[in-house]
Amino acid sequence: MNYTYSEIKRIPELLKRIENYSFEFNKEKRYIFVGCGSSFNLSLTASYILEKFGIKSKVLTGGKVITFNYVPDADVGIFISRTGESTETVKAAEIFKEKGVHTIGITCEKGTTLEKVCNETFVFDFLHEESIVMTGSFVSILHFLVKRYSIVEKASKILERSEKFIENLDLKKYNHFIFLGFDEEYGISKEGALKIQEMAKQFVEYHEPLEYRHGPVSRISEHSLVVINSKDTENEYNLKKDLKKYTKVILLGRNGDIDIEYDNGLETPLKMIFSQVLSFKKAVVEGLNPDRPEKLSKSVII
Repeated sequence: MNYTYSEIKRIPELLKRIENYSFEFNKEKRYIFVGCGSSFNLSLTASYILEKFGIKSKVLTGGKVITFNYVPDADVGIFISRTGESTETVKAAEIFKEKGVHTIGITCEKGTTLEKVCNETFVFDFLHEESIVMTGSFVSILHFLVKRYSIVEKASKILERSEKFIENLDLKKYNHFIFLGFDEEYGISKEGALKIQEMAKQFVEYHEPLEYRHGPVSRISEHSLVVINSKDTENEYNLKKDLKKYTKVILLGRNGDIDIEYDNGLETPLKMIFSQVLSFKKAVVEGLNPDRPEKLSKSVII
């Protein structure tokens, strides 16, 4: 079995372990999340969700921080890097710290540069991944940041349903993947698109659902596959009906193709399972090695 797939398959086990930890947010404080690539998408998703629960948070790429020496007003900076060595994230943490902002790192490796730089660090070494592409650790860290209840049992069921559903797709037919979602669902849509791009080298897009009609739909064809990360709204269900005229549309939501009821974004870690399985299976169909995508490394060190 590929590293990547085993790291997706163990998600329920990882969630069970991560639920032993918690991040105590303070509604009186202002938080800034910083990350790159998947860690940025994770941060974007978490920030949207936390805002719904009264936590003041924003999100930045490490690249923006170091390019413009940009540190907005904040009490706490949260720096996410799976390896703890991504140059832009580490340098951003240094800049925040120099400006007097309390810095917290989140990583999956021990003894990293990020851990040395930050005032405090969550080191989840049990989330270590051999594969280049971030999968189970993404789902687990996102859940860690936003959790209000256990999702372990649901994760096992969704993993099984996702595998069965995707087995019945003719993935060879599709070469254009579109992910749609609002707010935090936009965050995981962006991440879903990145997974397909990284593992399977496909042409991808991500948009807000209704924005897709305003231009991007011109590229849709029978070779497109649309994934809607739904907030269970009437407009999103109607959009699925509309786009089905052109191609296959998969809705993740209440009574959807994968039944995951919207819950203020707390369900987003579960929805990511589907996109990760889809990306892996498409890579295999294309004869690619999802463990070692060309031109990619675990962390960008510059």
